[in-house]
Amino acid sequence: MAPGEAMRFVLDAARTAGADIATGVTWPEASSDADVVIECRGLAARSDPPDLRGVRGERLIVRSREVELRRPVRLLHPRHPLYAVPWADGLFMIGATVIESDDAGPVSVRSALQLLGAAYALHPAFAEAEILEMGAGVRPAFSDNVPKIVVRGRTLHVNGLYRHGFLLAPALAEQVALHLEDGATDRRVFG
Repeated sequence: MAPGEAMRFVLDAARTAGADIATGVTWPEASSDADVVIECRGLAARSDPPDLRGVRGERLIVRSREVELRRPVRLLHPRHPLYAVPWADGLFMIGATVIESDDAGPVSVRSALQLLGAAYALHPAFAEAEILEMGAGVRPAFSDNVPKIVVRGRTLHVNGLYRHGFLLAPALAEQVALHLEDGATDRRVFG
């Protein structure tokens, strides 16, 4: 499932369960009358905590009718790491760049070449894939690259998922739910 589609699904499910979702509003005004606030603004929360930093990541969306993957694949290589995430209809998200930068500008030629070369190494049929999209984003991370949940009054601040949001968001959501249910705090993520 593509990230946009997944996010719409999650937002719809949260709203159906009774949550109010506030986007594009000024913090903390959005939380003034809520019983509990789960603040997960990413880099928009950089001033508090001050040790939050940006890590640039670039990705390509390609189409190949010749490559068949049933689940995300991670290529662990010291110089050319890669992940390939299969979507529907022969689409794949290719990524893995990690650049210490807050710049969310266009994908660099160097990164595009590295990603395409690593994709080709993973499966030579990627050589004939169509490049549909290139994009870059900046992800929030703490100095140790470990996410944190910080409780301040009725607000839970959830941040710093680094490049593992796809994998860690469900686990952090479960930790938040357990905390709301019975006050549980896992010392590995609660700070």
